[in-house]
Amino acid sequence: MKVFSKRTRNQAMRIICDYYKSANQLWALGTNDLYRHGLSKDVDAEQLADTLEAMGYIELTRYYNDPSAINLTNSGKCYFETKADRLDEKRVEWIRYIITTAIAVAAFIKSFFF
Repeated sequence: MKVFSKRTRNQAMRIICDYYKSANQLWALGTNDLYRHGLSKDVDAEQLADTLEAMGYIELTRYYNDPSAINLTNSGKCYFETKADRLDEKRVEWIRYIITTAIAVAAFIKSFFF
């Protein structure tokens, strides 16, 4: 399985989420439709869809010779919200790290001078 950058995965998920958030769609989004909605031609859409399916964000319905149809899973529907929550958690963890490190450095300096 090919590895895709976070930027490429985010772009594909943005296309898929925007497609399904718009007015009621009569047809499922196909992997080839990703190119029409802005995915770079350099990216193999079928492999990218396989990767997103393995990550649990989409489900693919495969047809005999046609491109796969993409459907969002529940975790795919909240992909960007979950990503924002993880970013907030990392930010809080980083602030805690800075504070504890600053206290330790201050205590270390104080132990030499007093």
